[in-house]
Amino acid sequence: MRLSIIVPVYRVEPYLEACLDSLAAQQVEGMEVLLVDDASPDGCGRLCERRASRDGRFRLLRHAANRGLSAARNTGIAAARGEFLTFVDSDDFLAPDTLRPNLELLQASPGADVVEYPVCVRHGAPDASRYAPGPAAETDFTGWVKARGYLHSYAWNKIYRRALWDGVRFPEGRLFEDLLTVPAVLRRARRIVNSAAGLYYYCARGGSISAESTRPAVGDLLQARLQLYGELLRQPGLSEADLDEAYLHLCDAQVVLLQLGGADCIPGRRLPLGRALFTPRPAAYRLKAVLKSLSGSHYCRLLARIRQALRL
Repeated sequence: MRLSIIVPVYRVEPYLEACLDSLAAQQVEGMEVLLVDDASPDGCGRLCERRASRDGRFRLLRHAANRGLSAARNTGIAAARGEFLTFVDSDDFLAPDTLRPNLELLQASPGADVVEYPVCVRHGAPDASRYAPGPAAETDFTGWVKARGYLHSYAWNKIYRRALWDGVRFPEGRLFEDLLTVPAVLRRARRIVNSAAGLYYYCARGGSISAESTRPAVGDLLQARLQLYGELLRQPGLSEADLDEAYLHLCDAQVVLLQLGGADCIPGRRLPLGRALFTPRPAAYRLKAVLKSLSGSHYCRLLARIRQALRL
């Protein structure tokens, strides 16, 4: 078995057929699709049964009770038989001929353990955008961080060597589980291949976890970014400017939490004015860096007040 595709299924009946059709159309020899029915209360279970009965590549796994996205993915990881694995959310879909060229690229790259390919982010929404990791090139975890790959710590749009997941699972009961897990897996990779082939359609859906802006959800996001920032502080090969950028990304979540009435709970970091002014980063980033440099420990609360005044 070459490739295992893990699909958690819960309350996505209007979108599930399109997802499964896109997987059935992938021309990958030796693939299995693990449909993990997380006790979905709608017609998803019946759709999965029909698909598995007529296409031997699809295998249905079931939870007796709803346990959440992380648990469903973990069930799929435990049952996967492929040398490689990937994830697809059941309300998303893949462009034709996405997995085959990326799997071939990964297998043709000696020492590579992960391939990352393009995404249409928030497909169907006015603010949809495209993220492309770049043309076929290889990097390591440090290079991935320097390229700000953590801004796109999606579990999907990557094919992994299954052995990377030995002893690693998604945390159950937490939101933003991708950010808590994917960087830890990529850190284990010897090499990461950036690919321009194929396209993952990450669809904008009302009521999705990623659309939540409640205090508990933002709190989970902040804790995930805080964990990542702490790990990056210990990562060799990163410059102070790299860490500045990761810290300001952490501050963005802290600002939103403050707007929602949450607590200030991140460590301090000094950004020298000279480094903020002359960093080779976009103007919007330099503006935030300069504001942080001038306002010091008051930066997050100041920015929260500015955003509240502007109702952002």
